[in-house]
Amino acid sequence: MACAFFGLDCKVFMVRVSYDQKPYRRALMEAFGASVTASRGTETSQAGRFSPSIHSPMDRWDCHFRGRGIAAKDPNTKYALGSVLNHVLLHQTVIGLEAIEQMAMADDEPDVIIGCTGGGSNFAGLVMPYLGRKIKGQGKARVVARNRQPAPA
Repeated sequence: MACAFFGLDCKVFMVRVSYDQKPYRRALMEAFGASVTASRGTETSQAGRFSPSIHSPMDRWDCHFRGRGIAAKDPNTKYALGSVLNHVLLHQTVIGLEAIEQMAMADDEPDVIIGCTGGGSNFAGLVMPYLGRKIKGQGKARVVARNRQPAPA
């Protein structure tokens, strides 16, 4: 949406499992003018080299490698990783801030926060505000990070 707002071209390399399982995300990006390519697709660097049963590790490598490769060849192209970096984690903290507010409305505090790490941004967005409170001595929640089994990172 931001690229469309500023009149910029947008090319997204999406992990194959998300590309296949979440077509509505792809459709939304395409509705705003983005070109979306699945990892291990015809436009990616490792097309056809990996078994379809290989999930996230090589998919992510393929997406990141291809995106950086395109950006490196064109001085007018910028590469932005979609998750697990500071700019994403910062706005994702709204998840944790909202959870803190909702727990306060219930006059309660979690003992344990368990979350799926995947790319990490949703998990970090949830737990970072709680960890900040814990560091300041304002909370006691234990944080447990878990990874999904069907498509391990």
